[in-house]
Amino acid sequence: MLKGFVFCFLILLSMIALPQNHKILGAKVTYYSKKFDGRKTYSGERFNSNLYTAAHRSFPLQSLVRIVNPKNNKQVIVRINDRFRKKNFIDVTYIAAEKLGVLREGTANVKIQLLDSSYTKEYISQAFIETNKKIVNADTSLLLTDTTKHFYIRIASLKIKKNADLFITHKLPKEYKNQAFIKKSSYHKKPLYKIMIGPYQSKDEAAEILSKLYKKYKDASIISY
Repeated sequence: MLKGFVFCFLILLSMIALPQNHKILGAKVTYYSKKFDGRKTYSGERFNSNLYTAAHRSFPLQSLVRIVNPKNNKQVIVRINDRFRKKNFIDVTYIAAEKLGVLREGTANVKIQLLDSSYTKEYISQAFIETNKKIVNADTSLLLTDTTKHFYIRIASLKIKKNADLFITHKLPKEYKNQAFIKKSSYHKKPLYKIMIGPYQSKDEAAEILSKLYKKYKDASIISY
């Protein structure tokens, strides 16, 4: 009797522990104008049209959502970091809309599914920036002395140099401090100080590190040079 109870309890526990994805829902997708770049989202993050994020009325903040465009079978995984008041709508960034093939129409009927945390690595891998000239061209101030491609993780971007220094000293995990540096760039003609770690020799190596940092630094991304 006791063994049977323990067995049933373990089965129930394993079912609770397993990540549960939600059912597939019908929705309409729209995308943000680039004029919103730099504005604060509902989560407090700064909006960036070159990151795979989205706004939804009720999905939990920081959750991952797969969007599929049935018209062309294109799909993307986005992270919810903002709110959108319209029911059955999901509002995505320019880069996500481009991946879904909806830039010309501006809106489309899609299928969406709320995902569990086991898809984090897939999301990070998809978000890897390799040939997106809009982003790479903005970071040409970081030049290498040879032609080898290297990979870096941008942890955060701050407006004040002193705050960037303090971030590395007090907020960055100890094991990454010796790889960290600050790269000065600009945004809307104002200085911006990017906290970077690296270099890494491969995309997979950088993605593995980013997957460890993802929970703490939701806005982090991989850049190649």
